[in-house]
Amino acid sequence: MTVTALRRLPVPTSEPPYDDESAGGPAAPGDPAAVQGTLALAFVLPNGMPAAPLAPPGLRLVPRPEADDDADAVDFGPQPTPTIALPPARGWAGRFTQAVVEVLAGDRPLTQLVRWTTTGVYDDVATLIVGPGAGPAGASRGVVHSVHVSQPADGVAEVAAMVRRGARSTAVALRMEGLDGRWQCTALELG
Repeated sequence: MTVTALRRLPVPTSEPPYDDESAGGPAAPGDPAAVQGTLALAFVLPNGMPAAPLAPPGLRLVPRPEADDDADAVDFGPQPTPTIALPPARGWAGRFTQAVVEVLAGDRPLTQLVRWTTTGVYDDVATLIVGPGAGPAGASRGVVHSVHVSQPADGVAEVAAMVRRGARSTAVALRMEGLDGRWQCTALELG
């Protein structure tokens, strides 16, 4: 009996390119390249820390600052994060937009967006949810086809994305800000 040595092969990328990245143009609705996999929002930040919060090891009392009354807001409020300390805006925006599309279609629970949105955006999305099975039978899943990012300031990204569902397309615009070491959607408009 002959034994063949095991060897490592690189894993191919499973995400299709956006329409504006592919040379052949958009994929046909029935084409397997048009189907996008589940897009998880859990990832490790560039500094090696997990993006999901860990349970606090223990609580301790911190003395109140004596001179400055706004020190609590500065020390304990949301802390701005520079772009260099955040994941690439374009990739994150594409995954986030796909997650919003899936939430609105009822394919993903709304609670998965709570960490990545402000309270106002979260409440707005909650009012728009259609629910599972609300679309026509056999309807195709919404897929993000292009993402364009502009970064007007450090730690701020403004995104325009095109989402296609079957033969229909719609625009999504969002603003992301780097807060507490992660991107957070602070404004969302669906067109």
